[in-house]
Amino acid sequence: MDLNLDGKKALISAGHKGLGYFIAKRLLEEGAEVAICCRREDDLSAALEEYNTMGHAIGSICDFSDPDAVKQWTEKSGSELNGIDICIGNASASGQNLKYGEGLEPWMKSINVDILGNAIFYETAKPFLLESTTASIVQIATITAIEHHDVPITPSYGATKAAAIRMISHLAQTWGVDGIRANSISPGPIFVEGHRWDDIRSRMPEIYERDVAMHPQKRMGTGDEVADVVAFLSSSRSSWINGANIVVDGGYTKGVNF
Repeated sequence: MDLNLDGKKALISAGHKGLGYFIAKRLLEEGAEVAICCRREDDLSAALEEYNTMGHAIGSICDFSDPDAVKQWTEKSGSELNGIDICIGNASASGQNLKYGEGLEPWMKSINVDILGNAIFYETAKPFLLESTTASIVQIATITAIEHHDVPITPSYGATKAAAIRMISHLAQTWGVDGIRANSISPGPIFVEGHRWDDIRSRMPEIYERDVAMHPQKRMGTGDEVADVVAFLSSSRSSWINGANIVVDGGYTKGVNF
């Protein structure tokens, strides 16, 4: 299937590693131009060096908990790419050493990044998206937003991701009239080398093996399997999907949603 992404302009927050890496790579492979942001210069340089062997990619340093920085990155990227067709909200405070956090700090970081950061991102991108004929927002959420997942992570993670899903639902209803679609995807346990589930496998093998066994196919998902769904939702081939939260978990969650 041709996703009609050739020449489309995509902004991906935290598009340098983890799921962001797989998403950026997939969109570049489909011919899109990509702008990423992250917090470290060395991460940004390494990602752009690889991405520019696949297509056209630009990037900036941006702390997604800083509204002014988010606004500046979005406006700068839209101007440099000469438009924005796709916004991928991938940045999350969950990666900022909050896995075992208690007290106020993890809540404030999650609110500032996962809710306010994304809100400013999409609001700033809106004038560019209005100029696109295929505007699409894709928010990266989590199954932890829709049911309890017994893993060592701050409760602010699932709570603020749930709020982000609700925000996307609102945008789908209010911006849809202007041709801007907005959807979320909620990955289940996804194994990416060097990231959360790799760490849990090393330090808490009983939790890792338990979660593998809870999947019908007895394995965890991959970054590519998430990126494929993001690419489809980003494309005009998903033109009649708006306001959805797509669970990408290989059957890990057991809810019957109808």
